Amino acid sequence: MCPTFIATGEEVMSTRGRATTIRAALEGRFDSGSAVAAPELEEALSGCLSCKACKTECPSNVDMALLKAELLHARHKEHGVPLVDRMIASADWLGRLGTLAPGPANLLLRWPPARRLAQAALGIDADAPVPPFARQRFDRWFHHRRRSDGGGRRRVILWDDTWTRYHEPGVGRSAVEVLEAAGFEVALAEGRRCCGRPAASRGLLDEVRRLGEHNLALLATSEEPIVFLEPSCWSVFRDEYRQLGLPFAEEVAARCVLLEDLLLDLVKDDPKALPLARPVGEVAVHGHCHAKALAPENRVARLLERLPGASVRWLDSGCCGMAGAFGMLADNRELSRAVAAPLVTAIEELPTRTALVASGTSCRHQIEHLTKGRPVHLAELLAGFLRTGENLGGDISV
Repeated sequence: MCPTFIATGEEVMSTRGRATTIRAALEGRFDSGSAVAAPELEEALSGCLSCKACKTECPSNVDMALLKAELLHARHKEHGVPLVDRMIASADWLGRLGTLAPGPANLLLRWPPARRLAQAALGIDADAPVPPFARQRFDRWFHHRRRSDGGGRRRVILWDDTWTRYHEPGVGRSAVEVLEAAGFEVALAEGRRCCGRPAASRGLLDEVRRLGEHNLALLATSEEPIVFLEPSCWSVFRDEYRQLGLPFAEEVAARCVLLEDLLLDLVKDDPKALPLARPVGEVAVHGHCHAKALAPENRVARLLERLPGASVRWLDSGCCGMAGAFGMLADNRELSRAVAAPLVTAIEELPTRTALVASGTSCRHQIEHLTKGRPVHLAELLAGFLRTGENLGGDISV
């Protein structure tokens, strides 16, 4: 069910309510000069998280994320693109810029006057969690590291998304460590551009098309599996590129897998494929909305359940409420927190010394912002158990 309807109980915040509002706007039933700029439509769309849950949970399988993107795209064509949407869509470019001088850039991000100015000018919540820029980009670390020969298994392409490359390179380093320990040879998609998820979330579909055509042409020249760490980026290849009818979209989508997909298939065939140094223990898993909408089962939990000593709890927590830039906007602050309330409660009720896994970067930031939990990516959890006597940093002791 739509997370915003669960949080508010308001009809307009449900998939049915939004679909009814869209129909009314397109039929000209609102007193506005433009169907796509009607205030009633803005109210319905602005609360949509684009979580994709309606693709599988709505009885009519309404794809509200797609409808929202197309309607925002039409509004941009008619009225221009707001500055905040252009900024959000430029997340990859901002990452490149920020990592040129991460020290001063991070100071600026934390500087209260700058945060207040961003809220006044762009609507970015002055109290929202903003991911810092990395001191060393993941792709540069990758090219200077000591290489592994892969141990005889297949070569895989690791998609180093915007968040891994510029903000959380530790996730990428852990993924490389895990994949190589499992015997894979790891390569990056050299010359890749942003997948377009930030642009898609703001309705800049021409930009998504431009980025997608480049990325698909780049990846269509190989046959290796393409491994994703960020579910929202994976879903662009599995969903948006195909919806746009881009060349090579079907062929490339068939090769796109999340890290847990690759590893689960591996341990099914060889239970000892991951050489863990000690038992896993208690783990709680918060699932990403896009993975839950587009994948048949909770494969993170299924993978962990097959590992030695693991006691896995799947959190029935719904959406985290951050949803990319949604929770960073001041107008969405209260709704974002209301959507996150079940997740916050679930985390607060977990036993201490429970490792908490959340594979979405937005999910981790929201959890860190609203709780005392210290979530880790699946790759970080597994990499920690490959080593002996190392603190994972993933327990939620309070």
